Amino acid sequence: MTLLNPSPNPWILSRSLVIILAFVGCAKEEPLGPDLSGLYGELELLTAFSNNSPNGVHFEANEKVEFSADFNLEVDYTLSLTGQSSGAKYSISGKGANLSDVSWGGDCDDVFFGPMEWVHCVLEFDDHPQSTQLDSVFVWEQPDLSFKGVLLTSFEDPSAFSLTSGDFTEYLETVNNAPDAVEGSTYMTGFGSGPATWFGALRITMDPATLSNITVADSFLNLHLRSEFEGSATVIKVFEDSNDDGIINSGDDEVFTTKVPIAADGQWQRMNLPLSDLSLDLSGNNVAVNGGLLDLDNILRLDITISQVGTADGTFGFDADYIILTPDEPF
Repeated sequence: MTLLNPSPNPWILSRSLVIILAFVGCAKEEPLGPDLSGLYGELELLTAFSNNSPNGVHFEANEKVEFSADFNLEVDYTLSLTGQSSGAKYSISGKGANLSDVSWGGDCDDVFFGPMEWVHCVLEFDDHPQSTQLDSVFVWEQPDLSFKGVLLTSFEDPSAFSLTSGDFTEYLETVNNAPDAVEGSTYMTGFGSGPATWFGALRITMDPATLSNITVADSFLNLHLRSEFEGSATVIKVFEDSNDDGIINSGDDEVFTTKVPIAADGQWQRMNLPLSDLSLDLSGNNVAVNGGLLDLDNILRLDITISQVGTADGTFGFDADYIILTPDEPF
């Protein structure tokens, strides 16, 4: 007997197809990658941008300005501070959903923030330029940042330095009661003319006992310089007492040096010179005594000389202010 396959029932097939499609349509779709709504959504401030110093900040009392704001997203931000009288600037960049760790203790990029001045605070977001926020804080006293290292001179104390002129020196003095000083109210200015490479020098006596936290490998000589004379430079010289006789003698003691050009833009510039950039100077009657390695235990004097990049016949010079040695990082 032959069995014939019955034809499929069309009604059964239709119903089965509907059930299958319904099951597939109800299946949960898994995301292919991270949820981007928290990364690229619209930025909202959950709490307003503000600071904890509505009556101003007293840096003399070791106060800091604590900033605050909360966001609905984790964002890249930059907080820019600008002194309205001094022109001083400082910026803080970070990433997060709030400003809980953002504070300012008076740090500056070049010139110091001045006393009795308003500081504008601008909070900007890299991916949300339309969400810029504004605030301000009043600074009562100029911050004292000498705790960051060994302050060599700010020119406020005349006993901390001396000025030495030469045949090509035209002018070398301190400027007092100066509103444009980097810090305080005094800075040095000097210039000279002629086909020379030495137009005078600032000399600072060094005490090795104050340099216990300073190392050649990791420390910096930080200077604030300003010039309007094209081709100006400074030659930094460090003099050692290599033979321990208490004085510096050419031919007996080592000298270390480097030359730094200065831009002639009339603006204060902070130069952060690694001590490791200083090399043994064997010009003239100078000698190598201790293998040509700078020994901070033997330093007696630092010279910051007025010089030029080349040997042209012209006028060269600069202003100088706030010179400080810092361990581990630039000022």
